[in-house]
Amino acid sequence: MARCYLSIYCPGIESNRLLRLVEWCERYSPLVAPDGPDGILADITGCAHLFGGEGPLLLDVRRRLHRMGMESYAAIADAPSIAWALARFGKRFLVHGEAAVAELDRMPVEALRLPLEIAEELRRLGLSTIASVRKMARSSLAARFGSTLIWRLDRLFQQAEDPLTPWRPPAPYRASRISGEPVSSLRDVAYILHELLREVCARLERNHVGSRHIELACYRLDGSVDRCSVRTSKPSRSVSHLMRLFQERLEGLRSDFGFETFVLSVLETEALAPEQLTFLQAESAAEEESFDALVDRLGLKLGFDCVNRIRIRESYLPEYAVEWRPATEPEAESASWPAYRLRPIRLLDPPLRIPVSTRVPGGMPVQFFIGGQRRRIVRLEGPERLAAEWWRGGESRWGERDYFRIEDEQGSRFWIFRDSSEHWYLHGHFA
Repeated sequence: MARCYLSIYCPGIESNRLLRLVEWCERYSPLVAPDGPDGILADITGCAHLFGGEGPLLLDVRRRLHRMGMESYAAIADAPSIAWALARFGKRFLVHGEAAVAELDRMPVEALRLPLEIAEELRRLGLSTIASVRKMARSSLAARFGSTLIWRLDRLFQQAEDPLTPWRPPAPYRASRISGEPVSSLRDVAYILHELLREVCARLERNHVGSRHIELACYRLDGSVDRCSVRTSKPSRSVSHLMRLFQERLEGLRSDFGFETFVLSVLETEALAPEQLTFLQAESAAEEESFDALVDRLGLKLGFDCVNRIRIRESYLPEYAVEWRPATEPEAESASWPAYRLRPIRLLDPPLRIPVSTRVPGGMPVQFFIGGQRRRIVRLEGPERLAAEWWRGGESRWGERDYFRIEDEQGSRFWIFRDSSEHWYLHGHFA
């Protein structure tokens, strides 16, 4: 497929408004970039048919920019440099093939996008048009003006690469809708979003991938853009699940003058191979999907940085036995938890140092104090001795610890330990 580029020239535009206009131009193509201080370049290859062809697309651009009150010129051509020159110096704004060469030859040397001093020198020598420059020997031009002039000529006539670097990476999956009338109702926006999700998720399923980050861009009549996006803890291509996540985000959209174009972009994907479930596996899979949906809703409300999973690790020390993993990361396999390893429901971090009385030094505890309140021990299990693993190099600040599970006369149960310095600490509560 032959490449096709759209160049927009907005003389005197402010830099911040130009960036907003670049974002607005993503309605026409995912490959858009600023082109100098007053221009925009878009690769519209494969996009023009969505607007009825290149001619209707060009008219649509000019009409909408005029409605925004902006002075602008636009052109479509086979190369970025040709489109740039046509938008600024051409009399025709939609040119391809040999017709572009004839149009370029009539243009002034400034259409080569040369530094000012080179353009002035060319005019002083009587070379005022591109055609007159092309008649000169390349060796003479290179000797007089260096490689810049030759490079500009080659780019203009497609003899050298003329790349476009988009202002942000294009989405791997994208779907769009253009409304014939402005859309202001959130109910209508939700309907369009549902259709876009069906289209995108069908493509995701064909390629065995799922979305981790998906964004809806709503383009208003005044040229501004409103966006809402959702993330998921696991790759997903479920239309119903993604639609439920978007429902809460849609309430933050401001229709103002109404939306005219909607673009749904999958910004991050991950492999999601199809699975054949047995009858017994179906129920557990449904429970897992329900849990993942809960994680996604919490992540959208609180931020995924605040939603974590617990992973069990192979360590006897309570501070290393579990770790918190972000919910957005792939679920890591947990170690098995031995049935004999009884641990409190709640751990204190760091452990609280407490006074403990024993019958003999180094013996079993008989009573302890919390906040000045004396608690007499009526039941006790232990000691369970724990020491730092050899590979940690003695990281534990308490050295060897003797843990006891105790119960006081009020029925409260605690987990306390004595360190190698004969100091006692409260490490957790069983109930």
